[in-house]
Amino acid sequence: MVDLDDALALGAREKIYRTISKNPGLHFRELQRRTDLATGSLQYHLEYLTKKHFVKIAKQGKFVRYYNTRGEQFGEDETLMNLLRQESLRKIVLFLFTKKSATNPTIAAAIGLSPSTISWHLNKLVSNDVVSVRKRLRKKYFFLTNPEKTRLMLTQHKTSFLDSLVDHFVEIWEEMEA
Repeated sequence: MVDLDDALALGAREKIYRTISKNPGLHFRELQRRTDLATGSLQYHLEYLTKKHFVKIAKQGKFVRYYNTRGEQFGEDETLMNLLRQESLRKIVLFLFTKKSATNPTIAAAIGLSPSTISWHLNKLVSNDVVSVRKRLRKKYFFLTNPEKTRLMLTQHKTSFLDSLVDHFVEIWEEMEA
């Protein structure tokens, strides 16, 4: 059995493992950008770390996301982290934090995507219970199902998103709590 120190003896492997530990839920291309490793090298070392159970794979649609098996365990919140890793979905979630509830056209105008694209993203968020829908008259209003859990995920992993919107959200939230 290989222990963690032996597995991380190679610099490339240690770089991959540390990057995944600091940024849970990264997909392959983002992991490649952050580690600056060649595709073949990254694939080889990820496969090794996965076989030795130091890294686990979470499949989400066409993306494969990577998590450290020895660090923070997300359990059912892994789906939330996977969704927040997607920029458009994250923008929708952050917008709903500011407005509490909003219609599809309002969200589309604020984010700069078409209503049909927003609808597709909202369906994904609703089906994963991140966002809920309330109908009033003929309009559908979308709101965060569990804003506290979502806020915690964003604030605890702020640095891993590399997103100025998340940074701004966390700054405002921390000022409100102070």
